[in-house]
Amino acid sequence: MLVRRTTPVLAAVAVLGGLLTVPAAAVAAPDQEMPFTCAEQWTGSSRARHSPSSLALDFNRPSDLGRIVLSSASGTVARVEDAGSRSYGKWITVDHGGGYATLYAHLKAQWVVPGQFVDRGTPIGRVGDSGNVTGAHLHYEQKLGRSVIRAVFGRSAFPYGSTVASANCPDVPVGGDWNGDGKEEIGTFRRGPGLATFSLQGLDPAAVVRLGNATDWPLVGDWDGDGTTDTGVRRAGIPLFVLRKADGTLTRVRYGLLKDRPVAGDWDGDGVAEVGVWRPSRTHFRLRRPDGTTQVIRLGSAGSQPVTGDWDGDGTTDVGVFDAALARFTLSSTVPGGTPVVSTVTMGSTTDLPVTGDWNGDGVTDVGTWNPMTATFSLRLREGHVRTVAFGLPR
Repeated sequence: MLVRRTTPVLAAVAVLGGLLTVPAAAVAAPDQEMPFTCAEQWTGSSRARHSPSSLALDFNRPSDLGRIVLSSASGTVARVEDAGSRSYGKWITVDHGGGYATLYAHLKAQWVVPGQFVDRGTPIGRVGDSGNVTGAHLHYEQKLGRSVIRAVFGRSAFPYGSTVASANCPDVPVGGDWNGDGKEEIGTFRRGPGLATFSLQGLDPAAVVRLGNATDWPLVGDWDGDGTTDTGVRRAGIPLFVLRKADGTLTRVRYGLLKDRPVAGDWDGDGVAEVGVWRPSRTHFRLRRPDGTTQVIRLGSAGSQPVTGDWDGDGTTDVGVFDAALARFTLSSTVPGGTPVVSTVTMGSTTDLPVTGDWNGDGVTDVGTWNPMTATFSLRLREGHVRTVAFGLPR
């Protein structure tokens, strides 16, 4: 089970004017934000006979059908169910550790699979009107054990019946050679309001590249073969990659399925990066070759997070996974003859996110982690030393 930044829990929680109380938890609660795109305004309400609890929230806004739903905290997908026209309809639960979970119901689309890791701000589906409802809305519950508890966002109890802007605007770590000097540096993708931004360290001044929106998946690669790393995104809800070259032009590539996680790398060593995906439902990578064919590599489990890099320095990009529960990277490379070689590196903690790059410029990709609570990168150099750099916004 995965736990992100935690906050104290009140000794008792009132239910809409004192109808019910819930005892304090023995452990701290995960840090939750509203399950919607950064800065979107949503009205959350309930009622005395709201099933299964008056503490459950129904979220609405104008034209809400089809709006993207985000995970409100990091965790592991516990259930993905479809009850048809009954009850919750299409619904998802996410386990946040320590007995805490969230439930998202009446969805139109579900983009995750059981066992999958989701970071805070991960797109998990769309608002719908499935199940036993009369109109579109998101039914949302924060739970401790089997009990629904009062919703808390950003360490503050949600004011039921109010319209509030979502603060689900997390940074996501990235790494790349932004200036073409042969060393890779760090950066972040900020899921902010409006256009999202990449902030890239190592340029003078630090570069900010606007690309995509808050619900996109970030990825980086050398799309034009000029020796510098470029930025890109993959749309949520559309299997479409948007790749930004150094001159600002955009290339669009359709590839993969909606539930896939995007990756990128130079799969054939020609100096130009291509796109790919990691499919959690099948636990394999699908790498798109320049000729349109696909290479499939099996690696990891549903809870893994995909990473890529040139682990053996042969000029082609390999694949790997990071398992936060074990704080371990599993890296797969292929030697001449096609035999895969798998190695493991223990690094980070259960709250960290993975990042990779050739931090010392020796032609071999190294691993690293980013701590969301402190916005600190820990970069493992090939000689075994770890360099720490504070960059990005802490959560």
